[in-house]
Formats: sequence, structure tokens, C-alpha cells
Amino acid sequence: MTIKDMEIFKNVVNCSNLTKVSKDMGLSQPNISMTIKSIESEFDEKLFDRISKKLILNERGRILYEKIIPLLSQMKDIQNDFSKNKISGSINIAATNTIGVYVLPILLYKYNKKFKDVKINDLYNEFVEITSLILNGKLDIGFIESEVVHPNIIKELLYKDELIVVSSDYNLSKKSYYIDQLLDKEWIIREKTSGVMNVFFEYLGDLESQLNVSLELEHTLAIKRILVKYRDTISILPEKSVAYEITNKRLYKINIINMKFERNCYIVYHKNKFKNAVFKSFKDYIVKNISEYDNFQ
Repeated sequence: MTIKDMEIFKNVVNCSNLTKVSKDMGLSQPNISMTIKSIESEFDEKLFDRISKKLILNERGRILYEKIIPLLSQMKDIQNDFSKNKISGSINIAATNTIGVYVLPILLYKYNKKFKDVKINDLYNEFVEITSLILNGKLDIGFIESEVVHPNIIKELLYKDELIVVSSDYNLSKKSYYIDQLLDKEWIIREKTSGVMNVFFEYLGDLESQLNVSLELEHTLAIKRILVKYRDTISILPEKSVAYEITNKRLYKINIINMKFERNCYIVYHKNKFKNAVFKSFKDYIVKNISEYDNFQ
């Protein structure tokens, strides 16, 4: 039973004359009659008595009428709210480590201040899970730091993320090194299956086997705590994740000769995703404003 059906039912009850109802609503009389028959068929009840070419609400019809009137009013209020405020609802997003922790938070906060009627369901997730959730229709937008090739996933470049070698040993930052000169250092790294290490290993090539890995940790924050406390340790991390520590001279960037470690960061969504006002406003806001956060401190 649609809102339109409810309105026809209400008007027939109040008027009893199908000709007048059809004229007032701009509908044909057969259309009105068919709607009433459809409603009676839906409830498997005769709701009107046919008396003197008029439809008079009967006992069962009065019960339905009492329930429909407040429901119709509520539905019309909802309809009006949707018409007045297209940018309201909820959006499901997920992001991999660096974007989710060091890039998105401020953008999400500022978007939420501007669009107060949009609820953001933010799920931290791994790359494989994000792509799977998009393909299953459970995620509206994803943010990833790895390459994805799938015919049903649209990807748009957000920015290029630089990975840098860092240490709390200031002396290492005074000169430049070839990467093989640092491989025997005490490396504290992200897990080898992480996006960061995949990029690093790709650049290293055959040199990967010479990397002296002391410890693998899942979280960037844990790595940074060790680096800050122990000057003999070294790591490679996304520049955005150590911007605060570098600015406050707790960590130092080590210059690498003839190598710049970069990866692409994307916003991704399903190719068949319906781009409603909430989706468009969120995506456009992130794409437009992400360049303001180059330092992410």
C-alpha cells in the first residue's frame, strides 16, 4: 500500500463520491476504483458498503482508516524531510592503516561539522576486506594504499604517499646514504605482508634478503615508540605517519640516494554504486579538501 493509495483511500472515505475524488485528485475514476479494489484485495476484506452509488465505510474499513490516518501523516512528514534535505542519512566507509589513522580523521570531523545530518560509519579494515565489502555492497566508499584491479571497482587517485626511512639518531640525518649502506642496521618494520613493506621490498629487489629485521609489528605507533626510545633502530614508514615526530625532532628523515619510495592512495567504490546526494557530497568533500593536509601533523 503506497502513500498514493493511502491518500485515495482517505479521500474516498471523506467524500464517498468517486467522481468528485477523481476530479479533485486529477485521476481517472477507473483508476480510483481499481485502487480501492486493490486495497480490499490486499487486506482480503470488503472495506466499503456500496449504497446508492456511493462508497460508505463499513465496520472493518473504519478500523483501517483509524490506523492509516496517523501513518499517512507520518509518511508525508518523512517525504517532506527527504525533499527538503537531500544530504541526510548514513554512509559506510573503511580505510587502511595510514589513511584511516593519519589522513581521514580531521577530514571526517570537518565534514561532520558541515553536514550534521549525515552519520559516518567508519570501519578500520585491511585492504582485502575493504575490496570484498565493496564487491558485496556492504561498503559505500573505501580508502586504500594498494593497487586494485577489478572490473567492478572504480578507483580514483587521491594522492601519492611517500615512504621515508627514519631514526631517532640525528647523526644519520646529516648525510645521504645508498640503501644498501643501511641494511645492516636494526630494522623495526611493519609486518611483511603490509602495504608499506610490499612497496619497500619491491624497491629493494634482490637486496631484500640482506635486510636485518629485528622486529615486525602490526601498528605504526608501536614502531614509533621503539624508534624514539632506541637510537640504534631504524624503520621505513609513511611520511604522513611520522610528520609530528619529525617536526618535533623526535625522529629524523634519512636521505636515500637515487631512491624515492612512493605508492598511490586511492578512493574506491563499486562501479554500480548509486551516487545519491550523500555519496556525492562526501566523496566530493574528501577529494576537494585532502590536498589541504599535506603535512598531516
